[in-house]
Amino acid sequence: MSSDQLTVIIPAAGIGRRMKSYGPKSLIKIGNSTIIKNQISLLQTYIPDVNIVLVCGFKAERLMNETPDYILKIENERYAQTNVVRSIGMGLRVAGHSSRVIVVYGDLVFNSEAIKNISLNQSCIVVTDQGMGEEEVGCVMDRHHILTNLMYDLPSKWGQIAFFKNKELDLLKQMCWDDKNSTKFGFEIINQIVDKGGQFKCIHNDKIKIIDIDSSKDIQKAREILL
Repeated sequence: MSSDQLTVIIPAAGIGRRMKSYGPKSLIKIGNSTIIKNQISLLQTYIPDVNIVLVCGFKAERLMNETPDYILKIENERYAQTNVVRSIGMGLRVAGHSSRVIVVYGDLVFNSEAIKNISLNQSCIVVTDQGMGEEEVGCVMDRHHILTNLMYDLPSKWGQIAFFKNKELDLLKQMCWDDKNSTKFGFEIINQIVDKGGQFKCIHNDKIKIIDIDSSKDIQKAREILL
């Protein structure tokens, strides 16, 4: 991929133990479509000429077969022993020389505002007060809406969507390609990037709606987001 291209990496390798589903969570049906197809549709609508890299793991063949052929797909065969950081790292390998990368977790249902409001001028994360569970990671930001830390037990939640460019993208690659980080969560890597001088704008408004599908109750909430 050329350096001016924008790549979206969708890590979707997890088993989804909390959901107790019998297949990849990305293939759960919401309305008339699946989570992953809803994601791809919104991404292509609001980000022209985007390259999409899907990182599969649990029941990878099924996820690959049930997603469009025009997106790039790669398998994290160590999905059971690693965490999302390894999947992101594999996606970054496929992204090659892309100078701009958006990471969108594969079990999210979100509305168009979550994508339309991403600023491509600087690295940023999407923040929401609606839909994400209490157990999800929250955001500490300064008065200029710059992220200072991600941690639990905060009302404003990281929407598990983040945009990386320049220094922040370089640090993301460095950390995700270090095998000792392969079992870490994404928020831990973002905190490390901030500790090394990286900066993320927090994109936060009342119109952004995101839900992480972790239970059957979340499916009904997700349908309401997509109405």
